[in-house]
Amino acid sequence: MAKRNVVKLDAGPVTFTVMGISSHENDYRLSWSINEQLGLSFVQSDSLISNGNEFTCFVLEDDDQKLMLISNRCDNGFLLEKYKNFDFILKFGAELNEAEVYAWLRDLRRVSLVSAVFPIPVNKQVLQILG
Repeated sequence: MAKRNVVKLDAGPVTFTVMGISSHENDYRLSWSINEQLGLSFVQSDSLISNGNEFTCFVLEDDDQKLMLISNRCDNGFLLEKYKNFDFILKFGAELNEAEVYAWLRDLRRVSLVSAVFPIPVNKQVLQILG
């Protein structure tokens, strides 16, 4: 029997935060609504490609951080299969502290086209797909 060497790679500390958003609206309408009601400026960007599937993406970049609003659904399935109850994924380019997470959850829940929003733990699958 051949000897196997197993190498574990440490991806380092998690450097981003993820939230799941439920909304029955199209991606562009949700993006527009978030922009209008929270005074943000998401713009459509290149789609995110994962496992050969294309997921629409809206990006907001400012001096502090980068945010990505990504559709969690496409014709062939889900970006994050485990979280298929969410229609959209909001990825923050930085890890937020508890107060910042609470403030974003509060603000997003006030957006009229948002049905629900919850934090998503950054586990191995999320890190692999969105990292």
